[in-house]
Amino acid sequence: MRISKQMMDDKLLQIATFEEKYGKDHGITRVNAMKKYCSDKQYRQRVHAFNKASVNTIKKYFKLI
Repeated sequence: MRISKQMMDDKLLQIATFEEKYGKDHGITRVNAMKKYCSDKQYRQRVHAFNKASVNTIKKYFKLI
């Protein structure tokens, strides 16, 4: 799935609304991670690299079985 700039902006707006309602110290790590994902290009690259490495590891594991 391709994530567009508009989709990230919409998600950041949704996060801002959530934080307005519940405050910034809400303790929900998924919200913090999504906020960082939408606002930090280097973080997105690291997430994609981690996901790719995980898939490759799983594929190699199942070849051994």
